[in-house]
Amino acid sequence: MPREDRRIIFSYDEAYKAVYSLCVQKEIKKPPPGHIDAIDVDPDDKNKLVLSINNSHENTEHTLTYSRDFLAAALMLFCRSQGIPISKKATKSVELKPDSLILRLVI
Repeated sequence: MPREDRRIIFSYDEAYKAVYSLCVQKEIKKPPPGHIDAIDVDPDDKNKLVLSINNSHENTEHTLTYSRDFLAAALMLFCRSQGIPISKKATKSVELKPDSLILRLVI
């Protein structure tokens, strides 16, 4: 049976907006103002990603850790807000590239 493998690529700015929006929706602590400089896999748990957020106006840097599931939910919310269709039946996962975050959908 044929399968579909789809990848939606997000810039770090789009990933920040996605995380911020999901935090607002769930009424949890929002990430600090700034932009994402880097995203790395948590060395203790490969199911978590560490976001490095830099605020050049205040000269501060923060690191926040989110689960891959949380980031997938944030990216799906962002897709819905932008009119990008997401299949409910698809298996969803988050992949990391040096300068982007990828939402992978496999049907």
